[in-house]
Amino acid sequence: MENGSKGYRSLLVEGLADYEPFDATEAAHLRALIQFLDRCSRPFSRETPEGHVTGSAILLDKDRERALLLWHEKLRRWLQPGGHTEAVDVSPQTTALRELVEETGIPEPALNLVKDKVFDVDVHLIAARETTGAHFHYDLRFLFRLVDGFDSQAHGFRWVDFEALAGMEDESLSRLGRKLRLGGA
Repeated sequence: MENGSKGYRSLLVEGLADYEPFDATEAAHLRALIQFLDRCSRPFSRETPEGHVTGSAILLDKDRERALLLWHEKLRRWLQPGGHTEAVDVSPQTTALRELVEETGIPEPALNLVKDKVFDVDVHLIAARETTGAHFHYDLRFLFRLVDGFDSQAHGFRWVDFEALAGMEDESLSRLGRKLRLGGA
């Protein structure tokens, strides 16, 4: 499948049709995403100068009390696993799952997709770097749960409870923590 194919886009638009934003910030992010999809012919391509749709995984521990964060070296901050849509991805969920497996090394059978629908929408600006200009990531976040053991200490990741996540300085993670804390998980 080629990035930006009508099948992937259709699945995405379908998945957002009855989506209820958590707050005014997420409602603005959802509007921006939908407008981007309406005007952009290649919304999944890294070559689109304005930005592109990305997929992230919010991984919860077995008890659904904490979320896994990893250190993103290029951005110099803690984030959930996630990244760019690739040609092998057949749906927004598969982007998130593939990125989760790639970035954590957790085997797919140890993971469970909690909800088949988008859990959170976040739009954020990525600063210009040597090879790319500033652009937006229209990020679709999906909720996963760990069903088998994983030693996060050995991999340099960290589990963060929802309260601590809600108190983080990063607005995107803080909003996510508030959403999880209020029963979104």
